[in-house]
Amino acid sequence: MPEYLAPGVYVEEVDRGPQPIEGVSTTTTGMVGVTKKGPTDGLPVLVTSFADFRRKFGGYFDFGPSFLAHRYLPLAVDGFFTNGGKRLYIKRVVGTGAGSSTVTAQGGLVTRLDKDMTEFNKVTLKTLRNIDSTTALTFIMKKDGVVDIESRTILKYDPATREVTLSASLSKAYEAAYTIVKTSHSRPNTFAIKAANEGSWGDGIDIRVQHESSARAKVVKHVAGSNVIQLTSTAGFYNGAWVEIDDGIIKKYGKVASKDGSSVTLAASVLSAIPVNAMVTVCEFGIFVSYEGVTEAFSGLTLENIPGHYYGDIINNSSKLITIAAISANTDPLYYPSGDDGLRIILSGGSDGSAPVAADYKGDDGGPGARTGLQALQDIDDISIIAVPGIADQAVQDAMIAQCSNLKYRFAILDPKPKTGNQTPDLTDVQTQRGQFDTKYAALYYPRLMVRDPLCRENVEIPVPPSGHMAGIYARTDIERGVHKAPANEVVRGISGLELTLTKAEQEVLNPPPNHINVIRDFRGYGRSYRVWGARCITSESSWKYINVRRLFIFIEKSIERGTQWVVFEPNDHHTWARVRQSVENFLVTVWRDGGLQGRKVGDAFYVKCDETTMTQTDIDNGKLIMEIGIAPVKPAEFVIFRIGQWTAGSNVEEV
Repeated sequence: MPEYLAPGVYVEEVDRGPQPIEGVSTTTTGMVGVTKKGPTDGLPVLVTSFADFRRKFGGYFDFGPSFLAHRYLPLAVDGFFTNGGKRLYIKRVVGTGAGSSTVTAQGGLVTRLDKDMTEFNKVTLKTLRNIDSTTALTFIMKKDGVVDIESRTILKYDPATREVTLSASLSKAYEAAYTIVKTSHSRPNTFAIKAANEGSWGDGIDIRVQHESSARAKVVKHVAGSNVIQLTSTAGFYNGAWVEIDDGIIKKYGKVASKDGSSVTLAASVLSAIPVNAMVTVCEFGIFVSYEGVTEAFSGLTLENIPGHYYGDIINNSSKLITIAAISANTDPLYYPSGDDGLRIILSGGSDGSAPVAADYKGDDGGPGARTGLQALQDIDDISIIAVPGIADQAVQDAMIAQCSNLKYRFAILDPKPKTGNQTPDLTDVQTQRGQFDTKYAALYYPRLMVRDPLCRENVEIPVPPSGHMAGIYARTDIERGVHKAPANEVVRGISGLELTLTKAEQEVLNPPPNHINVIRDFRGYGRSYRVWGARCITSESSWKYINVRRLFIFIEKSIERGTQWVVFEPNDHHTWARVRQSVENFLVTVWRDGGLQGRKVGDAFYVKCDETTMTQTDIDNGKLIMEIGIAPVKPAEFVIFRIGQWTAGSNVEEV
């Protein structure tokens, strides 16, 4: 109760009415499988379109014959979004031996000729960073399978034109398009670049590293032996930055300790006087990473651990393509990794490993955020549909069913198991597979669908599992009609055919008990395309045989569970009972009005009890508030029967 300690007027907010219950999403799907790339650790990743999936996990792939049965996830994702899916969580699976592509970056300078040579003793370079009169250059020209290599020392150079005069002439004129130039500076390894995650995809990452500078200024004044240099401007200079001091003959390097106005103080003194107009440049580098049209640019980097510039933090916190690990403590700018336009670093050594086994798909429970495979889907509470496209191993499908049964709030879509060699399963095969399960939390679809092979230039069709397309149809039906509508008599979009065309007589074997196998039928002869022609769970419980009934209860139960959290620790008395009862009744009225419950009036659709008849004093003493809810779900009109007969005045003939 509020305290009233002094005279005055007090205004209080009182919440006496029922708390509204909002319906939860029933369309969010989780899938597990092999992808071209993407994270293997952490939580499942949300994708909202096939283009988004390609960016995060790569597109279609061909890892060889051993992966033929494991290549279906991208096809299923495409089918999911084509058929109306909106939100999909992906958990990547890899087999034993999968590894990331790597390369080790080196320091020192690698550059190119800015233009073709016209004199054998003069060259114009793209950059003079780390180059002065004490430097030797090595020219490497690769053209038409022939490699020419020569080294020369520098006689002099012009900072303005970047023209270098060599101490001796080269034997030929080197061409800019085919030549790289290396300096004589030692080149210790500075850091290791690694693809962000496992797979041969990383070998296709393209990296360019080049020198950059965020600031440069000319020297106004410097006294020999002093560590203070007055500049034309200190904009862009910062504490900890390495700077290059170029007087046109020798280059020197120092680290900025502080700056004050137009002056910078170096960490150590520069013994000889720096002439006026010598150029002082902040030493930085940039890394540019590309993969299949996606480019990441990281500029203003340093090896020094300077906030906002340290290469390790910037790249590892931002890049989706690479990670970087330091392997050297030397932060001298001479050792900065570097290159120039046209130079590329290519990663290598990535491996897709061996094909995953059932245990990889089932995954391990390493705790929140560290689960793998199917186990990881438990970390995303919003998921209501799960699938492992193309994997019909009994152990994996058992794990799917167990997860749905344990969590209560999700439903599994199972794929038919192909014969050895990916051959078409027949009716006996799919009935045998169905006989392995008895659950109201899963449905099995048959046959597989035919789509054009996206990796084949010719018009070749391949069979794909139906689970991805079906998850999209579930989502489409929920959005357009509601979860109470059976996801059947719906067109399957994005397919060219069915692996097997079933007749009505054959479906009469698969549809009724004990099978409850949902068939996808070819109705093109009636102008109705390919349609889902079944809506049953693989259960022996007749009251739960329809998918929409099971999923409607999932929707109602999850919505009530989330929407009544406010009740916990409220006083367990008739005031609270009335409020929570009203909240649930208001929600169920909405479900009824949307067509999810039977009955011409509300009283025929549901009932809600929460009073002394649903709980004893012992229950109350033990902290239990018990509500009893009964609902009458709508059932699908699976068998539509028209009784037609002849009628004439005074008599009729009936045909039934």
